[in-house]
Amino acid sequence: MRTLSEWLQRLSSRHAVLGLSAVAALLLQCSVFPHLAVFGLRPDLLGVVVACWGLLYGPAEGFVGGLAVGLVQDLAFGGYLGLFALAKTLTGFVAGVAESKIFKETIWVPTAAVGLLVLFHELVVWICLRALSVPAPVRDIFTVGFGTAAYSLVTAPLVYRQLFLYRAAELARERETTGGNGQALARR
Repeated sequence: MRTLSEWLQRLSSRHAVLGLSAVAALLLQCSVFPHLAVFGLRPDLLGVVVACWGLLYGPAEGFVGGLAVGLVQDLAFGGYLGLFALAKTLTGFVAGVAESKIFKETIWVPTAAVGLLVLFHELVVWICLRALSVPAPVRDIFTVGFGTAAYSLVTAPLVYRQLFLYRAAELARERETTGGNGQALARR
């Protein structure tokens, strides 16, 4: 049986990593990547963090992580409060649903999944903008959506590797705590 302090320690350290990852992604997205834009497109680093988080932790964590990161992005950039929160929440949840179907030990399969998830995110944003009667031509899905997803593929392996290593260490600590009898995976 886990005590409340053990649960809070696990909760706080896991979510501190998500928070630090989101802050780092936000700072890079605001300061560095505008100078590295290609045809006006930049990677969606916050979307990459959410997609990787969902792929590693499952639908519930992907949902909560997407909601938190999306709200931060809405407060930092948004003209429409809730737009990025909705898109990133759905993206994190879909990534979490795919978590059990993705071979996570290699870098290439999750990287491709992250690219598809960023494209999904861009599609959700486009649909929401259309629902709000904001001019968003269909060609934007092909130009902005595919371009952002392709550019995000460049950053995905770096983000995924760091979060994967943290997740592996977290699972190792759980196995060590439970004596290696598989209870750590059952609790997840």
